[in-house]
Amino acid sequence: MKRNLLKAIGISFLIFVILSWIIPVGTYTSGELETNGIDAVGIFDLFSIPISTILVFATYIIVFAVIGGLYGVMSKTGALDKLTDKLAGKFSKKEKTFLVITIIFYVLLSSVTGLIIPLFVLVPLSAMVLFKLNFTKVVAMASTVGSILIGSAASTFGFNISGYTKNLLSLEMTNQIVAKVILLVVITVIFIIFVLKFSKNLTKPAVIKETVKKVEESKEQVKKETPKTATKKSASKTTTKKAPAKKATAKKTTKKSTQAMAISKSVKKVNKEKRVSTVPLIVIFALMVIVTFVGMYNWYYSFDINFFNDLYDDIMGVKIGDFAIFEHLFSGITQMGYWGNTEFVVMMIIASAIIAWLYRLSLHEYVESFISGMKKMMPTAIYAGLASVILYVLYQASYSGTGTLVDTMFAKTFELSDGFNVITTAIASLYGSFFYNDLYYLLAGMSAYVTGFDASALSVAGLLIQSVYAVAMLIFPTSVVLIAGLSFFDVSYKQWFKYIWKFALLIFLIILLVCAILTVL
Repeated sequence: MKRNLLKAIGISFLIFVILSWIIPVGTYTSGELETNGIDAVGIFDLFSIPISTILVFATYIIVFAVIGGLYGVMSKTGALDKLTDKLAGKFSKKEKTFLVITIIFYVLLSSVTGLIIPLFVLVPLSAMVLFKLNFTKVVAMASTVGSILIGSAASTFGFNISGYTKNLLSLEMTNQIVAKVILLVVITVIFIIFVLKFSKNLTKPAVIKETVKKVEESKEQVKKETPKTATKKSASKTTTKKAPAKKATAKKTTKKSTQAMAISKSVKKVNKEKRVSTVPLIVIFALMVIVTFVGMYNWYYSFDINFFNDLYDDIMGVKIGDFAIFEHLFSGITQMGYWGNTEFVVMMIIASAIIAWLYRLSLHEYVESFISGMKKMMPTAIYAGLASVILYVLYQASYSGTGTLVDTMFAKTFELSDGFNVITTAIASLYGSFFYNDLYYLLAGMSAYVTGFDASALSVAGLLIQSVYAVAMLIFPTSVVLIAGLSFFDVSYKQWFKYIWKFALLIFLIILLVCAILTVL
C-alpha cells in the first residue's frame, strides 16, 4: 500500500517536471505577464529535489514522528488501550452514532481552528476506537482525516485558512461568514450521509477471512490429534471421552481468535492493566491539546486580540533586582498565538514525559516506547514530507525573481474572462492547489490576479479560493495531511480516490453554486 503512495507522489512530481519543459516561467506585474523562458527540471534535479524537500520540510517529518512517539508512550502505560476499550464498549451497539460524532467533531474543530496538521494528533486515538467498533480502514480514514479537510472547505474562523485569506487579500475575518456557516452545514450533512452509505457493512472482510482460517486450522489440528482407530476397549473409551475435550478446545480457540482479530470486541487485559486509571492520561493529553491549539492560533491577526502579547511582555518583564528572571528562565519560548510546529513538538514531548512519570515508567521504558512509536510512524512522516516536493521547487523559484510556470498558467487562465468569474477563478484555484499544497503560498501566488477585483467580487473570490483549495487537498496526492492519513491507515491512493471522487465533485459543484449566487446578491 505504502509503495503506491510513493508512486502517486512520484507521478505528481513527474507531471510537474514535464510541464517545466513545456510552460515558460513568468511574473505578473502591473496587469501584464512577463515571461522568462523555460526553467526545466534536469536529470540531476530528479534526485536532488526530493532530498532537499525532506531537509527543508523536516518539521513535517518531525511532527508526525513525535506524534508516533507520544502514542508509543501512552500505549505503554496500558491506559490508552483501557480508554479506547471503554469508549468502544459504550458504543458497541451504536457504532454509527460514534461515527457521526467523530465526523462532526473533526469538521467543527477544523473549521474553527484551521490547525489542519496539529489536529492529526487526535487521529490515532479516534482510529483505535473506530477499529474496535469494526469499521474499515477507508471509513476510519474518511471520518477523521477526511473530516479535517472537509471542515477546512468551509473554514469559519480557522486562522490557517480564513486567517490567511483575511491577511493576504485584505478581507475581514468574518468575510462571508453566513455563507460559510451554511456551506459548513450543507457539506457536513452530505458527508455524513455519504460515509454512512458506504459503511453499512461494519464487518471487515479481512477479519472474517482470518478468523475462518484460524477456525479451519483448529479443526485440522483436532483431526490430527484424534486417534483414527481404537484397539482396546479402554482406549476406545478414552478416545471417546477425549474427543469432545479436543472439540471444546477448538471452540475455545475459535472464540479467542475472534476476540483477538475482530477489533469490535475488547481484548481482555491482565489484572495490572485493569487497575490502571485513565484519568491522568486524559487530563494531560487534553491539556496538551488545548494549550497547543491556543498557542498555535494567531489571536492578534485574526481578531486583534492582544491579550497573549501583553501577558508575554508582563511575564518576561518581571525582574529580581535588575535581573529579568523569567526572560532567562523561559528563553526561547514564543508568545502564545505565534507558536509553530517546533512548539507543537516540544509540547508533545513534555506531555509524553509527564505521562510516563505519572504511570511510573522507568527512563528506559519511556525512551524505548517513545522511539518504538516514532519508528512505527516514520514511514507516514517521510511521505508527509515528500508530499511537498513540488512546493519546494516553487518555493526556491520565488527567490530567483524569474517567476514560476504556475504564474504563467494563472495569467492565461484569468485572461479568459473580464473581471471576476467564478469558473475561471475556481479552475485556477483547483490546479493551483496541486502545485501549492499550502494555502498561504496559493493565495500569495493568486493575489496579483484577484486583488484587482472590486470589493464585493474579492470577498467571494476569497471564499471560493479557500474552499476549492480544501477540496483539492481531499483528492490530490500533493496534500500533506491526505498522504499522511493514507500512510497511517494503510490505504492506497487509488482506493481512496475511487471512494471519495464523487463526493469531492459534488461539493466542488456546491461551492461553485454558492459563490455564483453570492455574486448576484
